[in-house]
Amino acid sequence: MKKHMLNLTLCTLAVALVLSACASAAESTPTEAVETQETTAPTEALTEETTEEPTEEIPEEFTIQADADLQDAIAALYAACFPEEQVIFVDSDAVLVATAASDDETFTPSDLPATFLPDAVLISQTDAEKATTFIEFATSAAGQQVLIDLGLLPASITLTDQAGNTVEIPQPVQRVISSYGPATAIIYSVDGESTLVAASYLGAKDALGSTAMGNIDPRFEDLISDDYFSQYDFNLEEAVSRDPDLILANARSSWLDTVGELDIPVFLYDAETPELLIEAVLLTGQIFGPNSAAQAQAWVDYYDWVTNAILESTDTLTEADQPWVLFTGTSPFKVASGDMYQTTLMQVAGGISVSWELTGYWNEVNLEQIAAWDPDIIIVPPYGGATVAAITDNAEWQILEAVQAGQVFQMPKLVAPWDTPAPDSVLGIIWLTQVFFPDLESLDCSEQAEYFFNTFYDYAISAEELVTICAID
Repeated sequence: MKKHMLNLTLCTLAVALVLSACASAAESTPTEAVETQETTAPTEALTEETTEEPTEEIPEEFTIQADADLQDAIAALYAACFPEEQVIFVDSDAVLVATAASDDETFTPSDLPATFLPDAVLISQTDAEKATTFIEFATSAAGQQVLIDLGLLPASITLTDQAGNTVEIPQPVQRVISSYGPATAIIYSVDGESTLVAASYLGAKDALGSTAMGNIDPRFEDLISDDYFSQYDFNLEEAVSRDPDLILANARSSWLDTVGELDIPVFLYDAETPELLIEAVLLTGQIFGPNSAAQAQAWVDYYDWVTNAILESTDTLTEADQPWVLFTGTSPFKVASGDMYQTTLMQVAGGISVSWELTGYWNEVNLEQIAAWDPDIIIVPPYGGATVAAITDNAEWQILEAVQAGQVFQMPKLVAPWDTPAPDSVLGIIWLTQVFFPDLESLDCSEQAEYFFNTFYDYAISAEELVTICAID
């Protein structure tokens, strides 16, 4: 479940409003029998006059069942969130349970509990709004501060970023500038987006991406700052105005020397392999506290689960069954090298990159080279203006059997493209497998995309969006 940072004042106001609404509803809500009289014709058993009085709905008492070693932490959080109330601990039948996290290592896609301390979770037993309010507070930066003051969480952490730098990061992190699109996607996937004050986004400039991102995060239009912060530009004056306590960037950013003037921690990313992406997600989880760390581990477990399921479904295929695949870039003659993340995705999905021997990043080639490779399938990315038509409508490309057979496809995206080193790329593996082996029984793209966005973006993706992004055309 995704969380939004609530400060103490907002938390108290929210609860007051909830209790006021509950009291109002209790005073005015008629019983089911009276509602039936007002909205339907009376039955034989019900006369026009009745002496039955409406019953008042009594608000559910907010009780907590907590492990003994967690009760002090819960009491402190409760006092900060509801300062006018006394926490009520019970031994059973509570509205909320605070307990040790499950140590079951077998992953299956399911709802994730809220983690407020390492290996300690909050589980609501009802849909009570007060329980939701408390959980959101307990996992927010304000809640983390309460636990830091108790000595249950550290006041700072020291991590080694993906450029090898040792970075000390005060806790809790509250104001972040993310100048690297994949890092921004990771932040959302680990429930750290409430800390963003400015961000660069992957895939959010077109209509599909911007609309979806606005639905995922209503603050999106205020946060998107690609004109100020990117891999190639960093506006120091604009950064100062945002008052960040942490900056996230790509390790190859051209402005890293100048940002030192701000005396603000800078954490660098470089995740061009699955292993490095997993590392990046886990590191980001540590930055944003216990709940984000648990969310990060859940994504890693999901990534492993998907990968193992795909490999199991393709393990009987021979090399002759595997398609040779060309992955192009923002122009048809830019191709992915063997060092790039796209090549690994194709390998996991059961394909072989025709350009796997190339090194570096995007390589410029000519049609003669592509014809010599003679790919079975061509994949184009969903960014930089790349289109299937740029290849299929070009007479010169008709010399390729893949083009003649209509085996040219565009990689999907909702916001972050599924071929980039971002959490969404786990869905790219599933989609590629369906493209490479349409008759193979494997994971379903729509089912897994629905789970992914609900779980890691707290976004109830629509049926129409699922059809669009999982289409193979």
